[in-house]
Amino acid sequence: MPVQAVKINIGRERDFKKGTGTKVDLLKLSIAVFHLSDGTFRAIHNHCPEGDELVSGVLIGEYVFCPFHDCKIHLKSGKLQGEIEGVETFSVELQDGFVYLTLE
Repeated sequence: MPVQAVKINIGRERDFKKGTGTKVDLLKLSIAVFHLSDGTFRAIHNHCPEGDELVSGVLIGEYVFCPFHDCKIHLKSGKLQGEIEGVETFSVELQDGFVYLTLE
């Protein structure tokens, strides 16, 4: 039986500070939700390939820099710079002032 996508309300837009990440734990998943300076949102698995949390990483444009390792991760694709591997990404959308995350 195919798995259906689940759209989850994770809070109000105003609760997410621009230029920072927020840790959201859903269904045994730790997800880092980033509110970019341009007002858009991106969500990725909260752990870099080395296992440390990305939510406190430094945001520069569409990238987050792991605060513990020398890795740069593209927030839209999840790819590590110069590597084939990456981290899982999640769809995020705004609707009527609320932020929704889609798990597939």
